[in-house]
Amino acid sequence: MSFSDGVAAITSIKETHKLGATPQTSQALRGPVTRMERIASIDTLRGIALLWILFSNIDIFSGPETFFELPQGLPDTTFMNAHLYLNLLSLFFKWITTEGKARFLFSILFGVGLCLMTERAERMDRTGSLADIYLRRNLWLCVFGLLHGIFIWAGDILLTYGLAGLLVLYPCRKLGARTLLIAGALVTCVSSLLLPYFLGTTGDIDLSRQGQAVVHARQAGAPLTPDQVKIEEQWHALQAAHAVVVPPLDGGRSQAQPYLATVAGQFHALFTELLISRGFVVLEAVGGMLFGMGLYKIGFLLAKYSWRTYVWCAFFGLLFSAPIYVTGMWKVYQNQFNFITAEIWLYLPYETLKLISGIGMLSILLLFIKSNLLRGVKTALAAVGQMAFTNYILTSLVCQWLFMWNPWALYGKLTYLQHHLLMSCIWVLNIAASLLWLRSFQYGPLEWVWRSLTYWKLQPMRRYRSSFGYGIDNPRIADGSIIRDVTRPREMHGTVWRQ
Repeated sequence: MSFSDGVAAITSIKETHKLGATPQTSQALRGPVTRMERIASIDTLRGIALLWILFSNIDIFSGPETFFELPQGLPDTTFMNAHLYLNLLSLFFKWITTEGKARFLFSILFGVGLCLMTERAERMDRTGSLADIYLRRNLWLCVFGLLHGIFIWAGDILLTYGLAGLLVLYPCRKLGARTLLIAGALVTCVSSLLLPYFLGTTGDIDLSRQGQAVVHARQAGAPLTPDQVKIEEQWHALQAAHAVVVPPLDGGRSQAQPYLATVAGQFHALFTELLISRGFVVLEAVGGMLFGMGLYKIGFLLAKYSWRTYVWCAFFGLLFSAPIYVTGMWKVYQNQFNFITAEIWLYLPYETLKLISGIGMLSILLLFIKSNLLRGVKTALAAVGQMAFTNYILTSLVCQWLFMWNPWALYGKLTYLQHHLLMSCIWVLNIAASLLWLRSFQYGPLEWVWRSLTYWKLQPMRRYRSSFGYGIDNPRIADGSIIRDVTRPREMHGTVWRQ
């Protein structure tokens, strides 16, 4: 269940050839990318994805739920309260815009990272060391994923991305854009066909049909055969397995548990999933990664296409997916979030709709990035994107402490609306921490650790300042423009986004 909310690993190597920047040939590939080489459109997308994924994950952190963000067991079970319409609006909005799409965006960005790293190595004629660096980078990512999944939160996605990078992605780096796009779409379609078997949806639906027939036979007074009795028992067991118990309203104390007990449970959950289902999770991620590599190679992710292209992609992506999501969610709500209804209407078309609607949402984000609107917001989002690895772990720590680890754990105690309000506070924390940290440092703390381990050498951490009092290593967007540097004097901010 955790794979749906997991978060993707963060890529950091940024391409400069198309920006007209002069590569640092003396550094070659022996060190990570400098801030001068960063592409703000990619950083901004990554920052959006980091905050966006919490919109899905908050349901797992905060209370009981059925698979894929269908809340149950909250104080406002099945939304029967005064905020019914607001809750339903939020839930419908989440499925149309977020569920699967944020994870898909992270997969896309992970694939882009390999393209950027490869291009940088080829420009500097140091491809001989690329394989070693890439191998260490993903091996350490797997280690971080294991540590995060065991000691912080079992919903880790870093391990999945590390495995995908090690097992599949590297040999695909030289494929053409069209091949990558087709391969990504095909892998997504294959995972769509496998998802019902991975979730057990096919068996659940079949057992539901047989169980209802047995129920009708019993109501009609007909004697049941031994096979029918067995089916009835299996059907009752399946219903019990999907039942969600409402937590007692005791201030959260019943949910608080010793940390070591939590670690033991997360260790068991992570390795059980690793042995049973991680293969499917990696396959699902690879589809997005290959698609992302293709989108990068055609320039789509660098906001190079016309406004009209992105508008049409957004329009058709949501035109085909939104009506299906609305119909499915309405059916699920009318049936009191029945798991069989959800499996039929939401899980069966899940992967295909994720691809279609994901392209639509990505196009909307790129329209925002191409625009001149909210430049300060873009600066903040880019800062979050530069520290996305650190922010991902920070978010897990904060949410686990809020909902599980403190003596007044909030798990299952907040309404659907309340835990989304708390989510917005965590977003503010991510943004503020990123902006403050990057005033003085080149990387987030965990980004620095990861880079140092990848290149097997301690990387410089402090930011260099020019004699003018502001940073000299401004990240650039795809057309060569400079993103606003958060270290610059306030009076200079208005003219720096586009020079």
